[in-house]
Amino acid sequence: MINIERNTINTVVVTTTEEGTATYYLFEFKSDTTEEVVYCIAQDTSLFPDRFNKFAIQEVGSGTPVPINGEVKLENDGQWQYFIYANSSSSNLDPTGLTMLEQGIVKVTGTLVATSTYSGGNATYAVYGE
Repeated sequence: MINIERNTINTVVVTTTEEGTATYYLFEFKSDTTEEVVYCIAQDTSLFPDRFNKFAIQEVGSGTPVPINGEVKLENDGQWQYFIYANSSSSNLDPTGLTMLEQGIVKVTGTLVATSTYSGGNATYAVYGE
């Protein structure tokens, strides 16, 4: 499972070398809640790429992402799915015809949920029957 925190550059470590390697990697994120699909491209920054792959994925929060720079905007918290494809292009955001190297689950966290508190009402109470 990958954890993505909003408004943060997230370090993602996976093992794609079991299925293959690439110059660029296309990440596809699909929301289990809304079925929204988001793409970004990242390069492997691992010092030991034969052992594991390391990527920097930035979740931009309310900003505008630049997918070819490893940036995404994941609209809702919760569970997403991820798919990683071998990509020979630094700008191709279409997985059609690409080899899928890995898939799994992403947990997106970090959005502060506004809590409403009722502040109205009667401050004095009448007690009957005593």
